[in-house]
Order: sequence, then C-alpha cells, then structure tokens
Amino acid sequence: MKFSEYQTKAASFKKFQKSSDDFFIGLSAEVGELMSERMRENRIDRTPRGRKEIKAELGDILWYVTAIADEYNLELEDIANYNIFKLEQRKAGK
Repeated sequence: MKFSEYQTKAASFKKFQKSSDDFFIGLSAEVGELMSERMRENRIDRTPRGRKEIKAELGDILWYVTAIADEYNLELEDIANYNIFKLEQRKAGK
C-alpha cells in the first residue's frame, strides 16, 4: 500500500478522537506501549507473538503519525522524503 492510500483510508478513523490533542497524547501512549513490548521481548526469546505485538504497536504509531500529519495538511510521502533528505544531510556532515 502506498502512503497516500494509507493516509486516505486511515483518515476515516479520525472521527473517534475528540480533539487534535488526542492525537499527540495517543502517539505518546503508543510509543510507551511499544517500549513495553520491547522490554518484554528483552526478557524472553524473540517469538512470532513478540513480532506480531511489535507490528501492532508500530501500526498504531503509524496511524497517530498520519492523523497528526492530516491536522497539519502534510502528506506522509512528503514527510518520508524530507526525512531521507535530512538523514542524508546528517550522514554527509552538513
């Protein structure tokens, strides 16, 4: 699925949030849940269940990132391209 397609489909679920602050709070909570999964994974062997949980948390994070992008009229593809540009500049020492 392309970013633009995901962004369009994900937007249909924004109605469940009360305000744009909910997107920032939700993102923070999901990152905490991802960290919890990572800490749990460090205590046990890597398993398909662990990978599934990490995948689920990353999906939730992606949804919140998308919702925030929509609030600021940003396209995920533009964000991704800018991030690669920024990383390349950092790697080049600029």
